[in-house]
Amino acid sequence: MIRFGILGPGKIARRFAADFHFVPNATITAVASRDSDRGQAFAAEFGVPVVHTSYQALVRDPDVDVIYVGTPHSFHHAHALLCLTGGKPVVCEKPLAINHKQVSEMVAAARSNNVFFMEAMWSRFFPSTQKALELVREGAIGEVKSMHADFGFYSEYNPNGRVYNLALGGGAWLDVGVYPMFLTLLMLGKPDVIKAHAWLAPTGADTSTSALFGYQHGAIAHLTSSVVANTPKHCDIVGTQGTISLLTPSHKSPVVVLARTGEQPQHFPFPYEGTGFQYQIAEVVRCMEAGWKESPLLPLDFSLLMAATSDEVRRQCGIRYPED
Repeated sequence: MIRFGILGPGKIARRFAADFHFVPNATITAVASRDSDRGQAFAAEFGVPVVHTSYQALVRDPDVDVIYVGTPHSFHHAHALLCLTGGKPVVCEKPLAINHKQVSEMVAAARSNNVFFMEAMWSRFFPSTQKALELVREGAIGEVKSMHADFGFYSEYNPNGRVYNLALGGGAWLDVGVYPMFLTLLMLGKPDVIKAHAWLAPTGADTSTSALFGYQHGAIAHLTSSVVANTPKHCDIVGTQGTISLLTPSHKSPVVVLARTGEQPQHFPFPYEGTGFQYQIAEVVRCMEAGWKESPLLPLDFSLLMAATSDEVRRQCGIRYPED
């Protein structure tokens, strides 16, 4: 049984915790919150036996094998370092940190302390994502020539809220642009050329961001993100012999469609219960049980690539955080 500790019992942590009953060899043994009432409420909802009122106490807890960091983006760096330097394995919510410099420091801490560390990019572990990648790699649609992926939602403007506040890591690209970026880097690898543009809110946070990734082998990927419009959340990977589609919502798609030129489309359904966080939890358990320090499906070098790519998109768009 792998015992998880929850650092920061917020909205995303509640969704994460709700899927533990789908993973029989994982449990939550402790939660840490600087707000005692909030921590107690979380513990009562999910049957967590121990509530800590400091993050340091969670790190020192001998009954915790791995810590899930679910605090806002701008706190990931400090909270993950607290755990890693304390010798505790960590799975940290996406994006791993604000910029590549911070991610590099986190990865270095994990490696120097010889502890497990993984970015909680839950999309990577869905069966649909794995199937789409398998189809691309086996050449089911020939050579990939174009890709389109988007993620957008509507959030009313609030300069102090998480979505628009740069001090909390607000902005479309860092919040949801990571999803189409992740899928593109997974399917096509590091781009050779990046062109990006964004519209900024009065706070400096990006409301809509679009990026083109170009590849020397002839592929072009178009990525969009938004916090002012609900977008289809679809992903199409187009090759010389057909198209692979991750149907809406592509970051947790229940269906993959393979449409080869001149053939009837093939549907690969992947129904699941809950929200789908169980796949990510199961991967952490698999790695912990094997004694691995990184996930082979989502290695730390890939997280470094995502951070570096994100930095370049933001640089071109003029999106700057206090941490930059």
